[in-house]
Amino acid sequence: MLVALVTLVQNWLTRRQSGTVVLEIGGDRVELTGSPTELHREALAAFLARHPE
Repeated sequence: MLVALVTLVQNWLTRRQSGTVVLEIGGDRVELTGSPTELHREALAAFLARHPE
């Protein structure tokens, strides 16, 4: 479910070409942006690995 939510938010941000959404679970945070860098993608992958479905 979390991966689906992240995908939905990323697609929405990409269409808007701007903005930031912060996801937080138990104090663990990650930011999603409309134009993610490699560093953002790595942080998101690590976040998802820490919070398996």
